[in-house]
Amino acid sequence: MTHFRTPTLALIAGACLSLVGTNALAESTYGYNADGTGNVTATAQVKLSVTVPKLILLRVGSANTTVDTLAWTAVPSIPATPTAPSNGNNVGVDWDGAAPTITAGTQPAALNVYAWTNATTATINCSVGTWVGTNSPANADFAVTVTGTLPHPGANLGACASTTFPSNTLASGTWAYALSGTPASWGAGVHTNTVTYTASGV
Repeated sequence: MTHFRTPTLALIAGACLSLVGTNALAESTYGYNADGTGNVTATAQVKLSVTVPKLILLRVGSANTTVDTLAWTAVPSIPATPTAPSNGNNVGVDWDGAAPTITAGTQPAALNVYAWTNATTATINCSVGTWVGTNSPANADFAVTVTGTLPHPGANLGACASTTFPSNTLASGTWAYALSGTPASWGAGVHTNTVTYTASGV
């Protein structure tokens, strides 16, 4: 019989310890007056702890992993008529010998932008990569106009810096990119670059 009782007692003891381990521990005190008079008190404290995960969200343009492309097509004009050139070779033109004019073309639609975080301090900054192309537009040629509550980190892409946005409040609006500069000084071909926006919370 002893051979079977020992593991049984061990199992009971283990179960009791397991039950103790699942309960939160709090303080215990007592108040005592041997005369049985006056007030007696006993206090106990319980600490409360709530952990909130830190989250930050940023959207510029389309959702998910889609990267929007803002595209401009420069528009040349040949003086003196003026003449808008069309595809072709050996096309006659009434050119007066003055330099052609070139404009940046139609500006693309504004992008929807959103940001949210519960971090204490939130910032957003931007960086511009290296242009692919010869005699490309300058970063400062791209002005950014903001509507709404999410500021753009810089008035233009040549002034990319860092700016704050509010915590625990949705910041949203639109960013409209407008290209200016001197298109007649840019090289022919397609010029490409990427702007990276980073939202950070501490």
